[in-house]
Amino acid sequence: MAYSKDLIDALLKEADIVTVISSFIPVTKKGRSYVALCPFHDDKNPSLNISREKQIFKCFVCNTGGNAITFVEKHLGISYSEAVKKVAEIVGFHDPRLESEDTKPRIDPLRQPLYDTINDLNKLYQYNLLTPEGKIAADYLANRHIDSEQIRKYGLGYASPDGEKTIQYLEQKKHSLDEIKGIGIVSSRGISDANAGRLIFPLCNPDGQVVGFSARKLTPGHDDSPKYVNSPDTKIFTKSLNLYNYHNVKNTARRDGYCYVLEGFMDVMALDKAGIKDAVALMGTSLSSEQIGLLRRLGAEIRLCLDGDAPGQRGMMKIILQLSQANLPFRLVCNPNDLRDPDDILQESGPEALRDAMNHLVDAFTFQMNYYQNVEKLAQDEDKKKVMKYFLPYLRTLSSGIDREDAIVKLSKATGYEAETIRHLVQNAPSKDDAFEENDYQEEVNMARLHPENKVIGRLLHAEREMLYYMLESADAVHYYEKNVNNFYYTVYNEIANYVVENVERSKTTVSLPSLIDDIASSNDPDEEELIGKISEISGDNFHPPISDESLRACASVIAEEKAKIFDEMNTKREMQNKTAEEKGSILKQYAERRKQQLEWQKKKN
Repeated sequence: MAYSKDLIDALLKEADIVTVISSFIPVTKKGRSYVALCPFHDDKNPSLNISREKQIFKCFVCNTGGNAITFVEKHLGISYSEAVKKVAEIVGFHDPRLESEDTKPRIDPLRQPLYDTINDLNKLYQYNLLTPEGKIAADYLANRHIDSEQIRKYGLGYASPDGEKTIQYLEQKKHSLDEIKGIGIVSSRGISDANAGRLIFPLCNPDGQVVGFSARKLTPGHDDSPKYVNSPDTKIFTKSLNLYNYHNVKNTARRDGYCYVLEGFMDVMALDKAGIKDAVALMGTSLSSEQIGLLRRLGAEIRLCLDGDAPGQRGMMKIILQLSQANLPFRLVCNPNDLRDPDDILQESGPEALRDAMNHLVDAFTFQMNYYQNVEKLAQDEDKKKVMKYFLPYLRTLSSGIDREDAIVKLSKATGYEAETIRHLVQNAPSKDDAFEENDYQEEVNMARLHPENKVIGRLLHAEREMLYYMLESADAVHYYEKNVNNFYYTVYNEIANYVVENVERSKTTVSLPSLIDDIASSNDPDEEELIGKISEISGDNFHPPISDESLRACASVIAEEKAKIFDEMNTKREMQNKTAEEKGSILKQYAERRKQQLEWQKKKN
C-alpha cells in the first residue's frame, strides 16, 4: 500500500463517488441511486449503478465494482497511487501526506527474507555468466545476437552445473534452508539448485523486484528434461500475476500508445533489437484476469502476437474474447501462412523484416476470418452454422457500405456460404436463433445471482450470503459471526469475511464499504476484482429479512447444518477408500441413517 490507511479513509470520506465518476462519464439520477453507461464493457443500456449512500459503484452486466479510487484506477488504467492523487485533485482534497508519504510499495516483512535470498541468487547467476563456467550460456546468447546491453537490461545469468554449490553459497550468505526452499529453486531430488546448468531469465513483478526464474536448457538431447524449467508458485511469485518485462514498459507504453503482447522472452528481446521497446510476454499462450488488469493500467493499445503455429493462433482466438469482454483497445498481428515467431523472423530475415511483420495489424474480425480459412478450416456444417450465428450480430452493427460488404465477403470465404445468403440474413431482423448461446447462459447466471431462492444457488450459499450481507451492515453481526460461525464454506465469502473482520477490528465501528474496498484494492490480493465485485453486489441485495438476533441465529444454524452434511459426506467417502464391498455397504447404511435422522430433526424444527 502506497499511503497510510487513515489518509485513504480521510480522502474517501471527502470524495463523493458521484462527483468523481461524473467527471469522467455522464451520470443520470434514478431514484435514490445514479446510473451510467458502464465504461468497462460495450454497454448499450445504462448498467452501471452508483450509490451515493454507500459510496460504491457496481455494473450488473460485467460485475465490475468498487469505490471512487478503484473506478479511477480502472477507468484511466493507472496505478493505485496515481488514482489516489487523481481523486484528491477532483474533489479538492489537500493533505501534505499525499506528497510526503513514500509511494513505493511497502514490502510485507514476512516476505522480505525471501526477497533478500532471491536477490543474492540473482546476483550469483549474473556473475556466473561472466565466468569460464558460464561460457556455454554466453556463447548461446552470442549466437542469438543478444549483446551485453540486452544481457544487462534483462538481467540474464547462468546457473552453475553444481547445484549443491549454489545452495551452499546462499547458506554462506546467511539465508536459511527454509528461505532457500521458499523461493522455489530447490530440486525435488535433493538439496540442489533445480536450475543447475541452465541459462537464467529473471522474472520480475510489476515493481521490478525479481520474484522467480525461467531456466533454459543449453544441451539439447543431453537428457529428457524440459527445455524450460519455471519457478513454481511461491509466497512471492504467482505466474498469473506477472507479465515478463512489464516493469520496463509500464512507464513508456502510455506515452508510445501501444504495447505488444508476445509468447516468450526471446520474442521480447527480438522486438527490442528491432527498435520496438514496448513489449511483454505471457510465458505461454494463456492470459489471466490479473494480467488483463496489468494491461489495462498501461492505457495503451494492445497488439497481440503469439507464435504462428496452431497452439499460438488458438491462444490468440481465446484472448480476443478476453480482451473484448474487458473492453480494452487491441489489434492483432496477422501474417497468414508464416509460422515463425518474432525471434525466428529476426534471426532469419533481420530487424527490418521483423518491424514490417509486427506492423501487419488487423482487427479481431479479420483475424478470426483468417483463422477459419488458414488454421482451423470449417469442415463440418454444424461448425459453419455456429460461426455464422456468432458473427451475424457483429455484421449488423456495421453501417451499410464498404465495411459491411468487406466483412460479408470474408465471412463467406470462411464458411463457404454464398455472400448473398449472408447479406440477406444481415439485412433481416435478428431472430432468437441468431443470439449468442453465451448470452443465454449469462442471463441464466444473472437470474440465479439475483434470486438466491433458486435451488441452483443452494441452502448453504444463501445462508452465508445473508450472513455476509448483515456483516456489511452491522458491527454486531461481525461480532456474532466471529463468535458463532468463524468461517464460511465458500472460499470467496470466507475471504471477504476475513477482510470485514479486520476492517471492523481496526475502525471499532460498523464497516465502511469504501474503506473495505480500499483494503482489498491495496493488498495485492490476486482475487481483488472478484472480491470487490462480490462485495458491491451483495451490499445491494434487497431480498434479505431485516437484521435481528433471530435472523442471525437462523443463518448460523443453516450454515452449521449444511457444513456438517458436507463434511459428513466427505468423511464417508474417505472412510470407504480401500474397503471391501461389504464394508462399504455397512458405511453407506450408517451414513443413510444419519441423513434420515437429520432430515427428521430439520422437519420437526421447521
